[in-house]
Amino acid sequence: MSEFFKSCCLKIDGIPYPIPREVPELLQRGAVVIDIREEIETEIRAFGIEKVVYIPHSEFEEKWSTLPIDKPLILADAVGLWSKKYTIFLKSKGYNDVSSLAGGIADWKRMDYQSNQGNINH
Repeated sequence: MSEFFKSCCLKIDGIPYPIPREVPELLQRGAVVIDIREEIETEIRAFGIEKVVYIPHSEFEEKWSTLPIDKPLILADAVGLWSKKYTIFLKSKGYNDVSSLAGGIADWKRMDYQSNQGNINH
């Protein structure tokens, strides 16, 4: 497991699952959220943070190589199903600092973590 995500509360089978309240500190330390929801889902509800890269899960296997391997990545979707799949996928491709957001944007919104910063569209 990556040293970067060592402080995360939740780990299952060697995969870190940061919970929403842990994300602000991880972002301050250089992590980037990769939002893998489909466009219609992102139009309904956004994470509202500065460091977000959008790659829909339907295009992920075509575009994954555009992701920085030298930055810690937090994959996020609606509830955490696709993000787990693609966290495992990226680990198989040599990404060490990769995690899956526990509970996806559903739990993110419950924790009510929002800032009014821009997003990086991919």
